[in-house]
Amino acid sequence: MHKIFAKTQFLGKKVVFLPECHSTNDTAVSILKKKPQLEGTTIITSHQTHGRGQRGNSWESEPGKNATFSIILHPTIVPAIQQFQLHIISTLAIYATLFPVLGKKLKIKWPNDIFYGESKLGGILIENVLKGQNIESSVVGIGLNVNQTHFINNKATSILDISGQKTEIDEIIEKILVNLEKKYLELKKGKVKLLESQYLARLYRFKVESIYETSGRIFRGSIVGVNQNGLLKIKEDEMIHEFAFKEVTYK
Repeated sequence: MHKIFAKTQFLGKKVVFLPECHSTNDTAVSILKKKPQLEGTTIITSHQTHGRGQRGNSWESEPGKNATFSIILHPTIVPAIQQFQLHIISTLAIYATLFPVLGKKLKIKWPNDIFYGESKLGGILIENVLKGQNIESSVVGIGLNVNQTHFINNKATSILDISGQKTEIDEIIEKILVNLEKKYLELKKGKVKLLESQYLARLYRFKVESIYETSGRIFRGSIVGVNQNGLLKIKEDEMIHEFAFKEVTYK
């Protein structure tokens, strides 16, 4: 067991700490399969050896230098077709945690990355178990580069790289849990439109004309929104295209 986070109502009240594991998401999914878990159960590791990103992408993380953790939720009020709402509240929670330190160059990159300028600072991976038309349980996996300064991927960065200051990893995790709980409770109260507008206001390249590529075709357009299924809406001339993840590339 690890420390219990005191500044939340229910997130992080049960914490499982693993010095090392393949993936906190894998661990969370495994324990969920064995028996029901208290909502807010949080799995934390100092060394994630096979961290996963969206659609099988790998996550690079040095031991003891980053925030790598997963939270179990039971968002039964969220329709399965609108599960992107969980991506919205998770990225907003990370943004709210980091913005006071990092400022306006911080952005949310669709669908689930945190960027500083043109560099990746963190990301989320959400895995849902559906029951009928709703979500029975969710595992929200978060990877955030905190005190690591050397990356194989030269487009990655960290809080230390940007600010020049080391950050206590437990403190950053607790702040994210506090902010995620706030956003989750707003979602439960039906404040979907407010959360969506906050997400768009912080979205990387929102309403900025840029170059994209899809199916080998390069085009110029601007991001104008995200639909309820999480598809990215890009306007090209007078036509609006909708893309799923990996159907469009930022150039």
